[in-house]
Amino acid sequence: MGRQPNIGQLLGASFPGSGADVNATSPTQLPTAILEGFIPGYGYIHRFVLQSTGFDVTSLVSLIALLWASARIYKSLYSALVTAVQAVWVSEITINSTDDIHNHLIQFLAFQYRTKSARWLLAETPAKTTWQIDSEATEVPETTTDSEGNIKWLNFSNQDAKSQPRFTPAIGSTHSFWHKGTYFTLKRKEVSFMDNASNGAATFKERETLTISCYGRSTEPIKKLIQHAKEHHHMGHNVKTIIKRPSPKDMRRFGGRWLTIAERPCRPMKTVVLDEERKMDVLADINEYLNPATARWYANRGIPYRRGYLFYGPPGTGKTSLTFALAGVFGLDIHVISLLEPTLTEEELGMLFTNLPARCIVLLEDIDTAGLVRVEKEQEDRGPPPGTSKDEWNVVNLAKAIKKANGQPADKHEGITLSGLLNIIDGVASHEGRVLVMTTNHPEQLDEALIRPGRVDHQVAFSNATQSQVKELFERMYSIDLSPVTSPKPLLKPAVSGNTHATTTPKSILTPPPTPKPNAIVGIDGLEAEELSQIAADFASKIPDGMCSPAEIQGFLLKRKKDPRKAANEVEGWVEGLKEQRESKTKLSRVQ
Repeated sequence: MGRQPNIGQLLGASFPGSGADVNATSPTQLPTAILEGFIPGYGYIHRFVLQSTGFDVTSLVSLIALLWASARIYKSLYSALVTAVQAVWVSEITINSTDDIHNHLIQFLAFQYRTKSARWLLAETPAKTTWQIDSEATEVPETTTDSEGNIKWLNFSNQDAKSQPRFTPAIGSTHSFWHKGTYFTLKRKEVSFMDNASNGAATFKERETLTISCYGRSTEPIKKLIQHAKEHHHMGHNVKTIIKRPSPKDMRRFGGRWLTIAERPCRPMKTVVLDEERKMDVLADINEYLNPATARWYANRGIPYRRGYLFYGPPGTGKTSLTFALAGVFGLDIHVISLLEPTLTEEELGMLFTNLPARCIVLLEDIDTAGLVRVEKEQEDRGPPPGTSKDEWNVVNLAKAIKKANGQPADKHEGITLSGLLNIIDGVASHEGRVLVMTTNHPEQLDEALIRPGRVDHQVAFSNATQSQVKELFERMYSIDLSPVTSPKPLLKPAVSGNTHATTTPKSILTPPPTPKPNAIVGIDGLEAEELSQIAADFASKIPDGMCSPAEIQGFLLKRKKDPRKAANEVEGWVEGLKEQRESKTKLSRVQ
């Protein structure tokens, strides 16, 4: 058998005419042979460049390949090291976008840190309330001036252009920041999932997640960061009332039950036109109910920890206003539910009540217009409705029976039924700790089962304004604002005893402001206290007791809010026009 060729011979044979010596192999021949295996025709390129310029391109390509391989090896080792460290020394917490904490963290990063070190940001147009816009120092352009150069008309066309966008961490990127000596990493991404709609069609939905991690075997730093973000978000909420409504149907299916729709300054209790004794009665009752000792008292006696209120009276008498004032006094959010919502089912209404916070106010406005009816069996027991003959009544029932016999579904009742609402309010699985407020203009139209004790525990009657209330409303309208809205004073803790409603009266809530000194200017247009009181008394004497609602009087005064004397002079004509309007039973007002 002949002698086997060595590697030099093979390399020389691979590149004929290259002048390679089998006993003196060039240091670049082996890399050249390897590159030839990965890049077809590389040998010819190498020889051409070498003969033309005298530069060995293999050295450069080999250096690049070496650097690339080193980077890949380093990345693999680094990833393995990071994975090992994260498995042992990194803690993390994930938050879904359906939870309020997600918004708290995003706002905290946007406004507190402004994400200065981040290079991947998401620009958003923040929604601002009227109160936030008014608090900003933005210049309003002068569009029209009078002969003296004073502004006559205002124009807000450039208001949106001056509003600053909000920059938050971009989705799909990783951000790092320091907080109180701890280094945090934030990852924001979207997760796709399959949504099976009620009609059987399946669509893809996206849900956002926020993951915060830090080095260490404890999640305590992350918990403190989340708590700090929540405190930052709720900063100043003691002077605001949060109003929430049910989320849209698509959001309710994935955990987003309640949606914040407004943030309003707390309404002072003294601005509610209602008898002081009734105010004190409601305040004391809710104050005692919300006390933690009361919850234990209820539990020890097996009584469901719930409290319901019915505010009834003519429109515009302050039923909703009292609800807002109570929310401001006790620092509670208002959850408004409309039973006329066409997409709201009894099952979803039950889930909305289940997802209420521990303490809040649930407001059911105009409960008499919700169309709550009893079951069909009770209607049948009462016989045919007026104007329907017995034969026609039997034909309807016969048609339903035929449908049922043929397996066809009977007419389905739409909306919330009375039995369903009653079960949600005080059923076995009903929510406890909430304050339920129902308002109505026609209490006689409500079913007795809805307002029985246990469901409605306290009834408050509202009526049109008396002359003393008209005088109070006038003085409040034309008094000078001495100070901005401040947080409500804390109530005194009630002493819970055998009587669950024996409580210390919260006098600080209704205590009027200090009486001004004689001749002190307390009203607009340079009015002194005594003169303003005389004009208010004259104004009130021209409006009969119980003729107008507080809303009607307030509407009249708002059109003259800078001229109390003009309001007092024109009130007689307004009252006469109101009488004529009611006598003619028209909805159009002749005098405004």
